[in-house]
Amino acid sequence: MSGLKFFRKGEGEWNPWRGLEGTRIRRLVGTKISRTIGAGVMTMEKQTIQSLNDFDEVIVVLDGHYRSRSEGKEYEAEPGDIFWAPAGTAFELETDSTATVFYARYPMDPKVEGEG
Repeated sequence: MSGLKFFRKGEGEWNPWRGLEGTRIRRLVGTKISRTIGAGVMTMEKQTIQSLNDFDEVIVVLDGHYRSRSEGKEYEAEPGDIFWAPAGTAFELETDSTATVFYARYPMDPKVEGEG
């Protein structure tokens, strides 16, 4: 699909991420828009999420405070900070408050990203 897409902050459908209470995800780019990349916004409230990616992922902290642990290292992240998680990377993403990230994944998994 060609053409610029615009996503207005606050608009769109939010759903619990993996059905987990205290999380909301808004999938922006999925199979309706792209064949290769998935992207969206996720908000977490007092959560620790463990992930093992089979895709490359960039995570940009939009608001709040995140802590991440991977391979024995811990990172403290504030708005504007960016995580890069290559495929095969195991990591935790944790917040003690409410915080929001933007993510982009390549290659997209149509079963995960849905139609967005």
